[in-house]
Amino acid sequence: MSRDYAATAIAAGETARIVAARTTNLVREAQARHDSSPTVTAALGRLLTGASLLGLTLGGRERLTLQVNGDGPARFVVVDALPGGRVRGYPGRARAEVPLNAKGKFDVGGVIGRGSLHVTRIFNTGLPYTSAVPLQSGEIGDDLAYYLANSEQVPSVVAVGVLANPDGVLAAGGILAQLLPGADPATIAALESAAAALPQVSSLVRAGLTPEEMIERFAADLHPRVSHIQALSFSCPCERSRVVRALVSLGSDALREMAQAEEDTEATCDFCGQRYYFSPDEIGAILSDAAAEGTV
Repeated sequence: MSRDYAATAIAAGETARIVAARTTNLVREAQARHDSSPTVTAALGRLLTGASLLGLTLGGRERLTLQVNGDGPARFVVVDALPGGRVRGYPGRARAEVPLNAKGKFDVGGVIGRGSLHVTRIFNTGLPYTSAVPLQSGEIGDDLAYYLANSEQVPSVVAVGVLANPDGVLAAGGILAQLLPGADPATIAALESAAAALPQVSSLVRAGLTPEEMIERFAADLHPRVSHIQALSFSCPCERSRVVRALVSLGSDALREMAQAEEDTEATCDFCGQRYYFSPDEIGAILSDAAAEGTV
C-alpha cells in the first residue's frame, strides 16, 4: 500500500511554495474509527488533508486546530494538526448524509451548511491565537483559501479531495500553493489558472501520481524544486493518564457517584474513538489520590 506523505517545493524563482500530499490511508483510518457516512467522510477527509498541508511547518509544542461549524446535518468537523505530520479529527454527526449534488458529487457544502471556519494556532509558549471567517462554500478548499488570504494575508490556492463510495475511501489528497514575499502578482494568476486546469486531486492520487508528480503536473511552468518530504499519519496522543486527569476535573461528587456505580465507567476520545474503562474500585482510587493531592 502506498504511504501517505507530503512533498514541499519552491517554485517561480523561490517566490512560491507548493505542497502536495497523499492522505488516502489516514482518511481511511478516520472513516473506520468514526464509521462516518460517505459525505461526512469527504468533509472530514478534506479538512484532515487541509490540516496536513497547513501543519507541515509546526514544531515543538505547536498545534493547529481547524473547526468548521455549520447549520447542516453534520453540525461541525474538528481537526488537529500536530508536529511531525500527525493529524486527527472527528465530525459532529458521523452518520449524517445528504444526496449527491447536481454534478453527481458528494455535497460537502450541503452536509456542512452555512457557518464559519475557526482556525486556532497554539504556539510554543502555549498561548493560542484564534481567528474565524465565514464559510464561502462549505466545500473546505475554497474556505481554507479564503481564510489564508483574509486572515493571514497570504494569497493561496487550495485544492483538497476525497474519492469514496459506500465501501470506503478510494483516494484522498491535496495541493496548497502560496505566494512568498517578493512574488510577482502574476504568479498567483498563474497558480489559479493551473488549479482551474487541474483534474480533481483525488483522481490524480487514484491514478497513482506521487506528491512530487502532482506538483510537477500542477506547476511545471513555474519550475518547482522539491525541498522537503514529510510522512503523514492519523495519530492521536490520547492516553489513559490524560483520561484520568479529565475525570478528576469533573469534581469529587461526580467521581464519588461513579465509584458507587455497579458498572464500569466508560470514557471515549472524540478524536480517535479509543475507549477507556474504569472499574468502580479504580474510580475510588482515583478519587482518593486526587483528594490527597488536593486536586478535588
